[in-house]
Amino acid sequence: MAGPDLPSFHGIIGRSGAIQALFRRIERVAPIDVPVLILGESGTGKELVARAIQRLSARRERRFEIVNCGALPRELLLSELFGHERGAFTSAVIRKVGLLAVANAGTLFLDEIGELPPEAQAMLLRFLQEGEVRPVGSTETARVNVRLIAATHRDLGAMKAQGSFREDLYYRLRRVVLEVPPLRARREDIPLLVEHVRREVNRRYGLGVEGIARPALLALEHAPWPGNVRELEAVVEQAMIFRGSGWVSQEDLDLPKPALSRDGAVNTESVRGEPLNWCQEEALTIAARGPGVCRRDLMARCRISREAARRHLTSLASRGLLRRVGQGRSTRYVPMSAG
Repeated sequence: MAGPDLPSFHGIIGRSGAIQALFRRIERVAPIDVPVLILGESGTGKELVARAIQRLSARRERRFEIVNCGALPRELLLSELFGHERGAFTSAVIRKVGLLAVANAGTLFLDEIGELPPEAQAMLLRFLQEGEVRPVGSTETARVNVRLIAATHRDLGAMKAQGSFREDLYYRLRRVVLEVPPLRARREDIPLLVEHVRREVNRRYGLGVEGIARPALLALEHAPWPGNVRELEAVVEQAMIFRGSGWVSQEDLDLPKPALSRDGAVNTESVRGEPLNWCQEEALTIAARGPGVCRRDLMARCRISREAARRHLTSLASRGLLRRVGQGRSTRYVPMSAG
């Protein structure tokens, strides 16, 4: 049985506060024809975000081209983006049209733009400023009308400060910035993502896996996931392939063993209770960086109601992760270690 439809926004699965906030920002920016910079760790689904923007834009019926800036050597990357004339370099035996020209009137997605070499950065800046491209080895420019969406897992601000990424290009790209939350900030979406993977893997390989046993699902919900959704998909797919049918157990999962504390006990703060949701993790972050966190701080950061902020902060206090200080309007929640 296919089961009920999963909550999906143009192929992105989830209903957590973190991912819903991203969906609202995508809907707001997609119809406005400006460059978009997507930030996020590896494996978070930045290409899915780019595709969602394109599908909701006025260019949805036009071409959508993708270039991974980290997958090609310098010479081939310049050729792929801007094209080249015959004889421009050793292997240029025929003239080639670049993807910026191919995607005219459409959208170009530059993945891992932080890997763009300096020469390509200069040529891309000219395109963003003038709407023109010049093929490698050519003396002529051509006007193109392309919406640019770029993505990276790197800190472009730090690269700018170090001189490895052009400052003028950096500010051209930062007109609109979307941040894709890591999987650890949207743990409540893990059951939905696991079910999505189960259905897809069953369909792709003709398997008969009926579901994921509760202990296995809890283990997945509490795993650190440095590789984010991509890593989750790989772990679940492998477990399903070896299981073949029936239910995936915790023993089927190839997960790292939990870290041990100094006394040898398993060090999993939230395993004893429910995992922290994104807003709760944000509350802890705000509290750790300043003089505590109040409801107004959390309302602004997570775009939630006053009552929802109160529930999150009260929950953190009841679990011993924050301590309430002050009364009334001056009420704040501070880390337990704060004086």
